[in-house]
Amino acid sequence: MSAKKILFLTGYKVYAETFWNAMSMETARKLAFHVDIPALQKDCLDTDWRQLVPDYDAIITTWGGPCCNAEFLKGCTRLKAIGHAAGSVAMVVDQSTFDTGVRVTTANYIMAESVAEWSLLATLMSARNVMAYTQWGKLNAMNWEQARNMHDIKHMTIGIWGMGDTTRHLLNMLAPLRPGRILVCSNHSSTSALAEFGAEKASMEQVFAESDIIHLLAGVNHDNLFRIGAKELKLIKPNATLINGGRARLVQEQPLLAELQTGRFNAVFDVFYQEPLPADSPFLRLGNVIYTPHNAGYTGRERFVPFILEEFGRLFRGEPLLGEISRQRHSTMTDERLGH
Repeated sequence: MSAKKILFLTGYKVYAETFWNAMSMETARKLAFHVDIPALQKDCLDTDWRQLVPDYDAIITTWGGPCCNAEFLKGCTRLKAIGHAAGSVAMVVDQSTFDTGVRVTTANYIMAESVAEWSLLATLMSARNVMAYTQWGKLNAMNWEQARNMHDIKHMTIGIWGMGDTTRHLLNMLAPLRPGRILVCSNHSSTSALAEFGAEKASMEQVFAESDIIHLLAGVNHDNLFRIGAKELKLIKPNATLINGGRARLVQEQPLLAELQTGRFNAVFDVFYQEPLPADSPFLRLGNVIYTPHNAGYTGRERFVPFILEEFGRLFRGEPLLGEISRQRHSTMTDERLGH
């Protein structure tokens, strides 16, 4: 049997170099795949990918690639799978893709684990109330009077909006810490399914009104865009913490800024309405917010392509895929065209 042919589909040389590492090469060698990566030589922004795809058994996409819809895949009778070496596939395929019979999978599970690690870090920093007493280099001084102004996570309620891969990872990471309660607002998970993670199904109002720490981990799609407004933000308890490792546009900007300016609650943000965050942004004048530069999901990138290659191996052996995206799940994933 001839080697399966895989095409790495990105228009940017930098992404080809980033993702095609020693681990990727070793995985391809182990699986006896022949992989072509046009962008390793130079940027390929003007490439007519449709002329190349019919010659391959599977393609790997990442940032800088085309949308592989039914029109794009027309005539690709040899193609069996699209594997996305990143998270959401909302920009990589559309609903018509699922009519072609080509399987779709993603390394979202790997990226989500990284975001969950960041979310766990933010949770523990919030529970320990580090902003109240911690010194950051030479920027400020330790506040010894506030040294005991912290909380035991075992008596706290953690609320989460969204039940995707990131939340599942986070719930597993939280389990050994034994939080007092975990509330999850999700239209796609049952009470019994959440109970297996030690969580309770809750309404949006419950998550915002009853939680000491609130995580925004839903995908940004047309249903969730700017869904959180003044009504929900005013429900947040005094001294609680709002953590956004998902997307800034889950929340309406001006009501969020207004509530944070009162100092009533704290926040930890990895995502912003404009990125990079402008130096004159009013958010940077807030003393009750910790910021990170949209890097929560950065670690683990070296595993994206190996994971996708292993997925192709499972497919060609007739085994179940671990990261497969269904038509229904595609409709709930973050659409990056809607913003950060």
